[in-house]
Amino acid sequence: MTAPRSRAEQKRHTRALIVDAGRRAAAARGFGGLAVRELAREAGIVPTAFYRHFGSVGELASELAAGSADALGALVDELVATPTDDPATDWPRHASAAASGNPQTWSVLARGLVDAGHPEHRVLAAAVDTARRRIGITLGRIESLSGVDGEAVDVAADLVVVVLLRHLMGVADGHDARTAEEECAARLRMILAGAAAR
Repeated sequence: MTAPRSRAEQKRHTRALIVDAGRRAAAARGFGGLAVRELAREAGIVPTAFYRHFGSVGELASELAAGSADALGALVDELVATPTDDPATDWPRHASAAASGNPQTWSVLARGLVDAGHPEHRVLAAAVDTARRRIGITLGRIESLSGVDGEAVDVAADLVVVVLLRHLMGVADGHDARTAEEECAARLRMILAGAAAR
């Protein structure tokens, strides 16, 4: 038998249930698919209880967008923290682990990036831009790209981020991680070889 939760623990638990329900809804339908009644039903609470935790669905959308942006930032931190001369081999593995760990986070990111009209799109687009810059700096340090001009490295960084995001979405959607890693690695090799040839 588990001990009863304190009031603060119950509040944290209920909030976590709402966030989880919101993540599933946003992953399936985008931020515009967040509706208090549905979220409350999914979380097992009455609709009015939602407002004890969030002032609006927009506030919940902001938290979900920030969570996805943070997850992308953490993945990029991991990718750039360990020096590698072969990101095509190393990075797909890290991305697979991130996608498998919390697949809905990446679906929320994808939906939010597509929904350019929603205010939270800016948060996610900024996270992707930061990822591109950081990946570009890292690529510029790779020996095979050391003599390549900055513009070619920037283009390669843009393409690398697109390929990694595609990989994250594929694994999050349930594609076989091993096959997805091989496909991602092949695309990354083509991008890096193309940049090195310029």
